[in-house]
Amino acid sequence: MPPPAARGGWSVSQLWRDDEEMANKKDDDLGLPRHTKHADHWQPAPKASLGVASVLRLVLYAVVFFLTGYGLFRVIGPAAGASSLDPANLMPMYDRPRPPPRYDTPRMEEDAPIIKTPKTPKPQAKPNDGGSKAAADPSKPYNGPLKLPHLGPSLEAIMLETQGRMQKNRNVLFSAASLKSAALLLPMACQMATERQNYVHFALMSRSDISIKELLAINGIDKSCPLVMHDARPDHSTTTAEPRMTFSVTRALYYINLYMHPQVVIIDSSSTEESYFLSGIRDKIRDTEATLIEVSEKTAQRFSWLSKLDSSALAAWNEVNFDIIIQAPRHGAGNLKRLLRSLARTDMAGVSPPHLTIELPSTVEEDLTSFLNGYEWPPKAHGVAPKTKLLSLRRRIPRHKMSEEESSVRFLESFWPAKPFHSHVIVLSPHTEVTSQFFHYVKYSILQRRYSTIANRQHWENKLFGISLSAPTAYLDDTTQFTPPKPLEEQGSNIEGTPFLWQVPSSDAILIFGDKWVELHGYVSQLLEKQHASSTTPDLFAKKKISTKHPAWLEYILQLSRLRGYFTLYPTRQTANTIVGIHTDLYDVPEEYEQGKTAEQEQDLIKLASDGFDPASHVDVLATLPHEGDLPLLYHMPWLTWDGKNTDDGAIEKTAAKYKQAFRTQIGGCKDESAGPVPAVDPNARDLFCFTNGR
Repeated sequence: MPPPAARGGWSVSQLWRDDEEMANKKDDDLGLPRHTKHADHWQPAPKASLGVASVLRLVLYAVVFFLTGYGLFRVIGPAAGASSLDPANLMPMYDRPRPPPRYDTPRMEEDAPIIKTPKTPKPQAKPNDGGSKAAADPSKPYNGPLKLPHLGPSLEAIMLETQGRMQKNRNVLFSAASLKSAALLLPMACQMATERQNYVHFALMSRSDISIKELLAINGIDKSCPLVMHDARPDHSTTTAEPRMTFSVTRALYYINLYMHPQVVIIDSSSTEESYFLSGIRDKIRDTEATLIEVSEKTAQRFSWLSKLDSSALAAWNEVNFDIIIQAPRHGAGNLKRLLRSLARTDMAGVSPPHLTIELPSTVEEDLTSFLNGYEWPPKAHGVAPKTKLLSLRRRIPRHKMSEEESSVRFLESFWPAKPFHSHVIVLSPHTEVTSQFFHYVKYSILQRRYSTIANRQHWENKLFGISLSAPTAYLDDTTQFTPPKPLEEQGSNIEGTPFLWQVPSSDAILIFGDKWVELHGYVSQLLEKQHASSTTPDLFAKKKISTKHPAWLEYILQLSRLRGYFTLYPTRQTANTIVGIHTDLYDVPEEYEQGKTAEQEQDLIKLASDGFDPASHVDVLATLPHEGDLPLLYHMPWLTWDGKNTDDGAIEKTAAKYKQAFRTQIGGCKDESAGPVPAVDPNARDLFCFTNGR
């Protein structure tokens, strides 16, 4: 995508041109709207005749209105009084941008256009003491009518070239008031702009009178950075009163939203940032459709993956959430305690703490009970106890033996997505252990694979059942060692291995999308009803495909994946080892298959133990991804059928259609429909079944 600059938007590349050429230009030369072009064609409306009484009443009303308005103006003050006027009056006449045109249907270009930029105006005065709160003279605070003298030209310049008039576009805004916060955010903004996925803007709302050019130079930003700068400081910024500065932030964001419609606003939320800025942004962001992302000095470096996301993925930042489900084993608490301790050590910056559900067996060891009594979730942050407890413990009523059906039903009843498009679930086996980067990789993968522009355009939600967080070691029989596929020829990289798609899901560590959980729930409930009504087992399900070393619910996921043509996305082993470790020295056999376990099977599990995992690893997970941290597109990865054969989208659709037809006939209770229309896909899997009662 060509680099986004800004015509008059003070793009970085233009700030190093000759500043003197613009120094003596008149306001009319800036190309801003100032006069009505068609004033000569305006004709006054016909005058209506007024009686003497009417004239006197009008005069009286005018006098009362003037006296009332003057009194309010004297009481509230000039700056506050300006807020009751039309927002456009808060900017000088020559800086008022024209209202942007409206379009009913936004159009997103495949490649963003190049924005031409003129020479920058004369820089402002030299900086004072750095833009700190002490820069304003508290003895002479300025509280006059508010003006934003430099914001109008830059917004007018970028409105068309960045599709700013559209509600949906590629605009991402970084903003700061404190110069320390600007120093934190500018490198992040520049890195994101360099990725060429978004139009990246930076708005300065500081008290400091430092020039934009000098601010960039101090922070090492040169003309190679395709960042669009906006000077959103008010007039008299160095002596402005605190309430006026807060008001200037809200007014600046109002205009920015009107002419840019940023999908995301990224700020520094630490104590370094000015309080007037934080309160103004947080208050005004409610009036926009933008997503507010708050970072800090402690989290900025850990958010290096944020620059890889486009505006569409970033817009879902605050909407995405996920739960965690862990099924505790009947015997041995060592694995579960190790997993819970590792979860408590994870870095959850930028992630809403997930709700954690632990499914306990009927008999719980005293050691585990004691551990759970002292376990806190979410963990304390910097010695401060969490306000909300997000831990649920569920203990099963004693039974003689857990059946496959009972185990699967209990599993599916442990979670339900409040918003299937945004609520997801992570299933972790007790024998797993996670690293500190676990949640960062999870959120990055969700946003990229589910909410990015390319994911929406290519409808990846119709292909992905979930995302495995571990790499497979064996095929379905759990005895044959798994051989990862090779990268496609045109997608080779220096990274060992390649991510791939496999119809076989994972039971070790997997993220299941919320809408797929809903579909799986509907599928299993209707399938069990059909099976209970029949005394025979159809040929289609005569033999299990998943080894009994995995829980029974995995078989149902495989069935649904084959019916729909769903795939699970797997990372490379190098990536998997930086986020999840699989410990098989004390492997937890599912309770429903416990009695059938043999010594040979236990040895096979130990042989397939994962290697290369370091729970204290400091390797950046992005460094293990191909193409400098980018997640490859789905159609640039190998696809494997459930039995491990290479395939593609076209072939898998034909196979799934054939399998679905056989399923509806043998199991779904439907007549032979080989010549009839194919029923539409139902989100609750109702299209796979036919019931005599009309369902």
